[in-house]
Amino acid sequence: MMLFVIFALFFILYYLMMRKADKFIPVIYLSLFTYYIQYIFSVYLTYNVYPGLARQMPLKQDELFAYLIPAVIAFFGGALLFKKDIDLSGLAEKIKPVSATRLGHILLGVSLSVDVLSLVFSPIGSIRSLSHPLKYGAFMCYMFALTPLNIFLMFLIFFKLLSDALAGGIFIDFFMWCTYFFLMFSFRFRLSLFRRSFFILLAAPLLILIQSIKQEYRLYTQKGKKETGLSTLTELAVKKQEQEDTPFAESSGTVNTIARLNQGWHVGKVMKHVPSRVPFAEGADTWSDIQGVILPRVLFPDKKNIGDHSKFEHYTGHILHNNTSMTVGVLGDFYINFGPTGALVGLFIFGAVLARLLYWFINKVVVPQPINIIWIPVLFGIWTRANNDFYMLVNTLFKGFLLFLFVQFLFKLIWPERAVH
Repeated sequence: MMLFVIFALFFILYYLMMRKADKFIPVIYLSLFTYYIQYIFSVYLTYNVYPGLARQMPLKQDELFAYLIPAVIAFFGGALLFKKDIDLSGLAEKIKPVSATRLGHILLGVSLSVDVLSLVFSPIGSIRSLSHPLKYGAFMCYMFALTPLNIFLMFLIFFKLLSDALAGGIFIDFFMWCTYFFLMFSFRFRLSLFRRSFFILLAAPLLILIQSIKQEYRLYTQKGKKETGLSTLTELAVKKQEQEDTPFAESSGTVNTIARLNQGWHVGKVMKHVPSRVPFAEGADTWSDIQGVILPRVLFPDKKNIGDHSKFEHYTGHILHNNTSMTVGVLGDFYINFGPTGALVGLFIFGAVLARLLYWFINKVVVPQPINIIWIPVLFGIWTRANNDFYMLVNTLFKGFLLFLFVQFLFKLIWPERAVH
């Protein structure tokens, strides 16, 4: 019965997200869907369907869910209570192709310029993680102005997204941006709910297939046995399908996908280590994160580096290899700082603040200038990634907004007295 409920909630949340996709870009609903998958759905399957994975979990299911379920409810309870959906479907027709093209060219130009400059001027590399997604914003701009040149640029941008995923064997960015491209496409062309709902039938099998061969792909390409690329990925996929003789639910792809989605392992490591071995931070770590976002490194020498292993290792006792990237996530962050009860209050407030920021941005920035809808995934897309911690989320939002202001300034400088709309 519980397994039925777990899957029923999965499809209800997916339906809710797709139901909203023709009216606006459903960031909050997509975030709720991804958090549910990574903190509840995959965790439940790990404990109850895959005993091999369950043995790797640091806590028992009841102990872990006693925090995870209230934490997810508190986070998105705050967001859903304080959100205000604005129907933007009528704005798509008001977007002028010339404005969409110009903004797309600026976004692409800024992104590529930072990419090139970072090769010769290393300090520029610190903002590359923020400027890199601008090219995907350009891709979405060009959806509103499908000229031959813009379609060609869309092809190049998508090829770059795919090639980056194939080069490193890391596909999370590819899947997330493809999701946003689809949602923007659905909004732009008003796809029916029936057509929108088919997205999962394409995305889920592809995700499972890639997870089944990802480790082998990385091993082959890193050791030089095969070249990185779509041909190698396809070859390994065909080989895997020929060798696979287990039921779908027990296949290596399905098991690897559940294991990869499971963020409960990270929070479980935190809960096992804090406060038994490391005391609660009593808000000190959150305050340090906020200072690190606002203050430059000159004024705050202890400012954190994104991707640094020290926080994860300190609060979990788990040592990471140099090429491994893990965080405690937002749920782990609030637990570390405020304990299991205080975390629920903090997560509720944080969810409410994010929802109001999104509403403010849509009401004040998107409604007056409709092409700015492409900034919703560029700025707020970080919210949908359940593996990111508090510092990553807040830092990306804050500095991304500064980048938004710079692009707006650049647009008006190049085309004075012309608003982006």
